[in-house]
Amino acid sequence: MKNHTLNRRHFLKKASILTTSISLLDNAFSFLPLPLHANRAKGKAVKIGWITDVHHGYCTDAQKRLETFIHEANGKKLDFILQGGDFCHPTAESKPFLDVWNSFKGEKYHVLGNHDMDKGTKQQIMDMWGMKEKYYSFDKGDFHFIVLDCNYILKDGQYLDYAHGNFYISQKNRDHIHPEQIEWLKNDLATTNKQCIIISHQSIDEIWGGYGVSNRLDVRKVIDDANNRADFQKVVACFCGHHHVDDHSYINKVHYFQMNSASYYYVGEGFGSDGAKAMYKDPLFAFVTIDPSGKIAIEGRQSQFVSPTPMEKKYRDAARISAVISDRKERFR
Repeated sequence: MKNHTLNRRHFLKKASILTTSISLLDNAFSFLPLPLHANRAKGKAVKIGWITDVHHGYCTDAQKRLETFIHEANGKKLDFILQGGDFCHPTAESKPFLDVWNSFKGEKYHVLGNHDMDKGTKQQIMDMWGMKEKYYSFDKGDFHFIVLDCNYILKDGQYLDYAHGNFYISQKNRDHIHPEQIEWLKNDLATTNKQCIIISHQSIDEIWGGYGVSNRLDVRKVIDDANNRADFQKVVACFCGHHHVDDHSYINKVHYFQMNSASYYYVGEGFGSDGAKAMYKDPLFAFVTIDPSGKIAIEGRQSQFVSPTPMEKKYRDAARISAVISDRKERFR
């Protein structure tokens, strides 16, 4: 009986020490940072309806083009639709156009484009769209989406909003992302453990056929730094409009997609079928699927230029431009 009692006391003492040790370990681990890939589930693909550079107020058939997109989008099971800028002006004439956009039966997101401020201020167009912030982010499924505002003028060390077409100045002084936003981008990337998609109007990759973000190398450094710090590919893709081209590049393991305009390519006075515009016969838009298994699929649209075409007019870059958003399938880690 004595030996039994001693053994029981010995067992309880050991159990108490073990329980205390486990408790101490739990407390210690609770102060350690979570791994940057923590809680990244593999769920369903995110499906997006994309349209950009419709240019209501400049293209006479912009509303019909948007109607075609919204009709198709409403027939699909999408997580959201997004317009990539150069959408419309903050004027009364834009209201029926905006009513078409708002007829989509689901979530909708906006990106500020330079021409949206041709006839008003940035705040006025944001108010018309119901857009709360100039730049922002949101989660959808396994992904984190980041929308940037590239519409700043750098003048005498100050960053000024685009307003009333004031961006028609030297390229080096326009299409900036201001330092406050770059710091916000750093913090936003650091505080998510999801894989990220960055969306802007102007491009932050290598460009042709137009100008991109003037300080895009600063933005790309933020992207590369975020990817280098994480133990997974933090930023997997960037999408833009603005340049009215159909292009894709792959830089430091990040996909950069330039999405074509819904309406036209700008060829300058004396060319094309509508003054300075080489119009597309049909509206261009895309449905983008981003799968957490590591796949990006773009279902684009094919059209053709209305005659006389840039090729017929011997436009200098006619061989490089197209009335197309290409179907694409790309992979990411």
